[in-house]
Amino acid sequence: MPKVFAKSIFSFMAVMLLLSVVNIGCSSRHLDQNQKDILEQPEKNGSEQHQIKRPSAKREGMSIFTVIEFEDLEYPTLAASIRLPFRAGPNNTVVFAGEHAYLTTERHLHIIDVSLPQRPSYLTSLEFPKAIGKVLASGDHLVIATPLNFHLVNVSQPSHPVLEFTGHLPQQHAIKDLDVLEDHLYVMGENDYLYIFYAPRGHAQLVKTVELSPRWWLFSPKADRPNVQQVEASKLERLPSGISEALRSQRGFLQLRSSKNQKVRASPHCLVIEQVQNPMRSAQCDLLIYSAYTKGYDEQQKNEARFKYISGKDFPVGGGTVFTELYYVGAEGLHHLKAKEENDPLKTKEGVTLTRGKPKIVYAVSAGEMQRIAQDPSSETIVLNNKQLELPVGSVTDFQILDGLLYVVSANGFFSIRSLITVKEYFQGDDAQFISVTALQANRPISLAVGEGFAYVLATPENSKK
Repeated sequence: MPKVFAKSIFSFMAVMLLLSVVNIGCSSRHLDQNQKDILEQPEKNGSEQHQIKRPSAKREGMSIFTVIEFEDLEYPTLAASIRLPFRAGPNNTVVFAGEHAYLTTERHLHIIDVSLPQRPSYLTSLEFPKAIGKVLASGDHLVIATPLNFHLVNVSQPSHPVLEFTGHLPQQHAIKDLDVLEDHLYVMGENDYLYIFYAPRGHAQLVKTVELSPRWWLFSPKADRPNVQQVEASKLERLPSGISEALRSQRGFLQLRSSKNQKVRASPHCLVIEQVQNPMRSAQCDLLIYSAYTKGYDEQQKNEARFKYISGKDFPVGGGTVFTELYYVGAEGLHHLKAKEENDPLKTKEGVTLTRGKPKIVYAVSAGEMQRIAQDPSSETIVLNNKQLELPVGSVTDFQILDGLLYVVSANGFFSIRSLITVKEYFQGDDAQFISVTALQANRPISLAVGEGFAYVLATPENSKK
């Protein structure tokens, strides 16, 4: 009996020891998981704002970043593209600053080194807890919009971005759009107020609130920054006085969506607005272009000039002139291609033929690493016959101005370049020139950034025919 009892005690103790080891192992795994969960939780900065975190490896769709080289303006080429495993939406954008391209997808900021644009290098991505949209560059910081907040991210070290501040509008009003100019951030609320923040070094302080006029259309910064002038729409003036004044003074315009929900792009001498109704016709143009000429203007030449209707009218205003044009991207593109085809010794009877471009190098990002991948050998050819009145470029999705040129991307995967002329050039007999149209790889561009000799496009991989 004693042996049996001792044996039973030994067996009981062995079982208890085994259970303890299993329990300790389970507890250890549970502790490890807790530690992992804690590490994955966004930290808080000094302002009690959440830090962004590294993206998970979970696939969330796909977006495409493409580099277009246009050192030869007549023959742009697709230098490279990077496929990102994250979905992009209509509010996401790409911006170019210094040697880097910054772009957003639904919940991620992506940073790409384009110091060698032909061989872009993916650096990092950062995940936000909620959906993000527009991104803007301001010095060493990025401004990133969400429906209710804006984030300031320090990118002085692009490989290690740091979220420094998260702000919102009073009473948590929804954000419609934002723009940055020098040290000030202009945020348009859905409540018809414009909020101006002083944001010099990773922190934003509200300094002014502007109630919007019932007839406001555009904003032009005043000389006494950060004040703005509201340009009001007018049914009586074909050229609202606020536009002519801002153009002639070279104050420019804030690139905030207009009250008509139009994209706005501006330079000191030029203003371009999307999709406006032609007052002379029932058709809708793609873009309306305002440009100004003031310095050294020959008054005698102005008096002798015959103002002709290209697509609107030339308007003499005070000490200078503001010139308006209507830009039909598809029609001008088709006219340009047909003119080139007439001079092509290899032209075919079928009509103008375009082949969708292929990037010279294609990369894909997976689990935070970029790898070169093989291209699809197939290609798509587009034939435009003489019965087609308009190049099927689709609607304009984004456009930018740089060095007197207008760059446009369209919904069906096209990239075009057109010159912008001054009033002086117009009076000298010059016309705006449509320089080139390029069929991109089959995708839907949603945002465009432009630098010296290169363009950067954020697109979704939708079929270009849709």
